Amino acid sequence: MVITQLRSPRGCLSYLVSDAASNETALIDPSEEITAAAYRRLLAQRGLSLVYIIETHTHADHVSCAGALKQATGAKIIRHRDAPSQGKDNAVVGGEEFPLGGSVLRILATPGHTNESISIGAGDAVFTGDALLIGGTGRTDFQQGDSAALYASLHETLGALPDDTIVYPAHDYKNQSASTIGAEKCDNPRFAFDRETFIRTLDAHHPPKPELFERAISENSR
Repeated sequence: MVITQLRSPRGCLSYLVSDAASNETALIDPSEEITAAAYRRLLAQRGLSLVYIIETHTHADHVSCAGALKQATGAKIIRHRDAPSQGKDNAVVGGEEFPLGGSVLRILATPGHTNESISIGAGDAVFTGDALLIGGTGRTDFQQGDSAALYASLHETLGALPDDTIVYPAHDYKNQSASTIGAEKCDNPRFAFDRETFIRTLDAHHPPKPELFERAISENSR
């Protein structure tokens, strides 16, 4: 598969994932800051056919342009069944597989940051949304977050992947584009916490709400 990472001014990351033979493409976590028009131009320039638009969760720090892209391209929107938005063509819970040309996208249930967080396995890569960040994890103090569920997602689901699996998160604030499961197990302090310490630490973690919180939650939940 061919993976293209796109970075918004706020450090939000979205991804074009393309089957090299067919040019069938999935777009993961599209952001209005990059714009639907910019995604469409890139697709056209590369001769790519957008088949799926996948949201790893209901984002609280940027507004998605999934609806505009669906309207323009006819691509199917994939979200978790419990995502508040009714704009979903495929409601998933984890375990589903979606063909992409001769390749396959695998949906992994990774709740904790939100109750409806998913990750996407694609070949030797995994797109982790906010469940696993480079050197950290998402917060668990709103959107039905659950620190115990996030611990299980890290250790029982993502941590069970091969160590050389490439990790592509939904955010990066340190100018790092990717990591691996093995590197995160070794270097990510939240992977090192035992279950009780992890839950206690995340339950006590209340950073400021994202700048666009109210608007993002409202528009992304439609």
